[in-house]
Amino acid sequence: MKEEIYRLNCYVENRPGVLARIVGLISGRGYNIQTLNVGPTEDGSVSRMRIDVLASSKVIEQVILQLRNQVNVIEVTSRRRG
Repeated sequence: MKEEIYRLNCYVENRPGVLARIVGLISGRGYNIQTLNVGPTEDGSVSRMRIDVLASSKVIEQVILQLRNQVNVIEVTSRRRG
């Protein structure tokens, strides 16, 4: 399958260790994070993560399912870039 860059938008609880767990989930499966941006939302208890990953659509579907199973993840969406 063709690899493309996908942007994952994740809303997560603003707690210690959440960033490390999410990055570990993605990189632990051998996928490189192209870019990573994390910042607060209007609700101080929630952070937004934008993660660009080079992978196939099938892999991204699996990553999204795994992210949604994480306790501190509120919402995950994705879109292909470019």
